[in-house]
Amino acid sequence: MNSLSNHLFRDVDRSAIDPEQHAAWLVKRVLEHGCWADWQWLVSHYGRPRLAAVVTSLRTLQPRAFEFCRAWFDLPPSSFRCSTSTPFP
Repeated sequence: MNSLSNHLFRDVDRSAIDPEQHAAWLVKRVLEHGCWADWQWLVSHYGRPRLAAVVTSLRTLQPRAFEFCRAWFDLPPSSFRCSTSTPFP
């Protein structure tokens, strides 16, 4: 996790982040604020199947990140929780 961009942790203590316990938070943070090298780290650390499960379960996702994930995983919009539910029920 030390190879991830420093700006991803500007408001949190990097040492307090557990990549397994905080996977959804970390994936969302990289998708919305990370660079290509950060995404590559996620792919190598979690693998495509786990990443797909995480991103499809996110409640919210910025439009650009959503479209990237749709293309990367080749999934229809209905596969993503963020496109089928309201953020604040």
